Amino acid sequence: MRINLIKVRKGKSLTQKQVAEKIGICVRQYQKLEAGTSNGSVEIWCKLKDLFNKPIDCLLKQAIDTKLN
Repeated sequence: MRINLIKVRKGKSLTQKQVAEKIGICVRQYQKLEAGTSNGSVEIWCKLKDLFNKPIDCLLKQAIDTKLN
């Protein structure tokens, strides 16, 4: 999961659907971005950077599942 992307979205009190609409993608595609199962395009990440006013590398950060070890 991309923890920072989720935190920033929730911090702005936005739903996944609202973010998807603002950046011009379907909600399922946005859900995949948050889940880390899709990388998305540079264009999408630039739109997210502008929407949240955060660097792309910060938004891309994923949680490490410690249960796997």
